[in-house]
Amino acid sequence: MKKYKSITILTILGIILILGTVFAFVSLNHGELGLYNYKAFPKAISLGLDLSGGVYAVYDVDDTQESYQQMSDDERAAAVEGTRAAMESLLFSKGYTEAQLSTSKEAGKYHIRVEIPDVDDPEKVFELIGDPADLEFKEYVDGTNDKSLDDQTGSVKLSSKLTGNDVAKAGVQYDTDNQYYVVALEFTSDGTKKFATATTALVNKQLAIYINDQLVIAPKVNEAITTGRCSISGNYTYDDAYALAVKITAGSFPLRLKMSQCSTISATLGVNAIKAGVIAGIAGVILIMLYLILLYRLLGVGASIALWWYTLTFLFFLAVFPWVQLTLSGIAGVLLAIGMAVDANVIIFERIKEEYAIGKTIRTATSTGFRRSLGAIIDGNVTTIIGAVVLIILGTSALKSFGITLLIGIIMSLISSLLMTRLTVACIQAFTREENAPLYNLYREEGVARIDVEEVDEKEGD
Repeated sequence: MKKYKSITILTILGIILILGTVFAFVSLNHGELGLYNYKAFPKAISLGLDLSGGVYAVYDVDDTQESYQQMSDDERAAAVEGTRAAMESLLFSKGYTEAQLSTSKEAGKYHIRVEIPDVDDPEKVFELIGDPADLEFKEYVDGTNDKSLDDQTGSVKLSSKLTGNDVAKAGVQYDTDNQYYVVALEFTSDGTKKFATATTALVNKQLAIYINDQLVIAPKVNEAITTGRCSISGNYTYDDAYALAVKITAGSFPLRLKMSQCSTISATLGVNAIKAGVIAGIAGVILIMLYLILLYRLLGVGASIALWWYTLTFLFFLAVFPWVQLTLSGIAGVLLAIGMAVDANVIIFERIKEEYAIGKTIRTATSTGFRRSLGAIIDGNVTTIIGAVVLIILGTSALKSFGITLLIGIIMSLISSLLMTRLTVACIQAFTREENAPLYNLYREEGVARIDVEEVDEKEGD
């Protein structure tokens, strides 16, 4: 790489890192630089219950429900667990990845406790959950009478009852053609079959949606729907469509619940502990940089520049990624990811030292070292990525936090070690010659012949 090109790249990279450092760690209030309450990256990261506190609510299972009374003890326990899992899935899909839900049984009654961290508007969250209730689809006959879909409707015998258990998702979409919001429904595989049967029988008739035996809406069925997806239109505003989607979602849980109490939760660690953790983390990164520079000299300088870019980028993604809510387990994922980023650099640099020791030039040893380290680094990181994905999909809330931060960190560490470190090292090498090998802490025994066969042409990097 030519010197002028290296100077240009290092200058641009230096400006980016300086500005990134300012925006990463300096918050701006209203009036400063024309920005309005800009938060530094650490302050913008959503925090978990153990770091920031949050809100909690306790829901009691309605044991007067007829279907519940007909269940055995094992069936009741399974239904309660199913309701808990459905509520957790709903909260996770809305970005509350650190919500913690647990079940308990007191005096023969089941309860579900919901804890949600770092919440600015608790009422909005509890409105999202709603009071889980019975949801049922029925044929709408007139203003007072209805027939269940598993009964005789006209001359058609429908196969099974369509309830909230058959609804997989209810949300809001915007109809660009008619310019209003609609409620979009998505059914489970079994629900798709039942809904296809129901809509086939009720073409040009009204399909009513009842929650706790109260009519919510009775849209007209224009055609048979067999895809498992449909929309309910009615010239809704966003608020109207959202309210209806919330009601339908609340009725899709297996059991009927009622909120018995709610309150706030204080953080167990507090703001001071968070600040101390950030300071300790930055100090740790700086010490790692000093160690790399001491051990690998100019190679370490290139790695340190890449590592600082990695730190700023990692903080940025933690701050903007919607599924991140940092907890103690999440911090462990961050630290592990940083360690793996450093480990990749060590593997590369040790390989470069080995290549130089057998007689290759600095640039050839560097190119070969990066290339031959690639397989080991990717293998080690891919297995970790698979583990992180498994934790995100199957783990509890605390494990999901660990998995998400680890996954982001590993992907960024691969980019840092394989691309950014290589770029910075190449720029630095443009200012040194072969006799400057000690500046990279590269040595070979006397009598080892220099190998020119694999020499990398300077023009290749240009």
